[in-house]
Amino acid sequence: MAFRQPKRKRGRPRKNPLPFNVVSETMQPIRETSYLHQEQVEADSLPKDGNSKLEVEDWERELNGNEVQVDIHLSNSTLDDSNNTTIPLFSQKDDSKKPTAIHIIDSEKGGAGKSFFSRVFIEYCAFKDLNFTIVDADTSNQDIAKLYDDVELAFFSDDENKAKFADKIFDLAFEKSVIVNLPAQVYSNVTNWIKHNNLTELGKENSISFIKWFVCTGGVDSVNFFLKSLEDLGDDITHVFIKNFGLCDEWNYIEQMPEFVAAQEKYKFIVMEFPRFPFWERNMVDRLEITFESAISHPEFKAVSKQRVKNYLKQIYTALAATELIQ
Repeated sequence: MAFRQPKRKRGRPRKNPLPFNVVSETMQPIRETSYLHQEQVEADSLPKDGNSKLEVEDWERELNGNEVQVDIHLSNSTLDDSNNTTIPLFSQKDDSKKPTAIHIIDSEKGGAGKSFFSRVFIEYCAFKDLNFTIVDADTSNQDIAKLYDDVELAFFSDDENKAKFADKIFDLAFEKSVIVNLPAQVYSNVTNWIKHNNLTELGKENSISFIKWFVCTGGVDSVNFFLKSLEDLGDDITHVFIKNFGLCDEWNYIEQMPEFVAAQEKYKFIVMEFPRFPFWERNMVDRLEITFESAISHPEFKAVSKQRVKNYLKQIYTALAATELIQ
């Protein structure tokens, strides 16, 4: 007479069934017979120090008709498998890493002087012999990539399948600080990238900070974009309000705007003046597609013009240094 496997008695599911089902082509769905064989952990009994551990043992489930027992030990720091292997569940701050920063050059509007400020910023970092990476995210122009060597390319998209092309910026910041030249009209994409991925918190864990350098045209709409950025990111990201004197000479009316005054009191952002670059020298630099450093030694720049370039760089370098944000 053949031996017959006795049927396992099905009991009532406990009040804490598994919060998920496992289904595949070779697996039967886990039904009400799969549950945790452990008394429910009372919330009041958990330690209050944030290091509470929830241990779940003897979890039975049916897999192709066979019962499999799995021991799971969950905590807020490690997952121990049957071989007592410790795997971090949450990243811990690496105190040995040198702090780096992601410098975002923004303005939202086209023609605000964003790329020109990026060039000054890049050459200041080179002048100070700082270790940094340049990222040109302006895929339509890429004037930064044309001027400097070893420029990384990236772009921001509202398509989740293309998110990795922006993630590259954060990855680069693990090695050195990053200067990002943004195109116009990507505010929503950049903000969503930072907020949806919780990058400010991830940055804190890895000694990576964000700094937004906002180049303002002097128009009310440009100021409103800056105030919007403060509202969305001002609690987590340092903001610098840059007065582009190449586009606007009068800034008193902005400094007296109630919204601007209230925002400055709340967020304590830095205000910086971006001086006007002499007209003829700027046209020559753009036409020749050269750096400011090259202009100082270029044969088409005569003695006085070279001195104007030197005076300008001294002025803007002093303003950048005064922010104490570039290291």
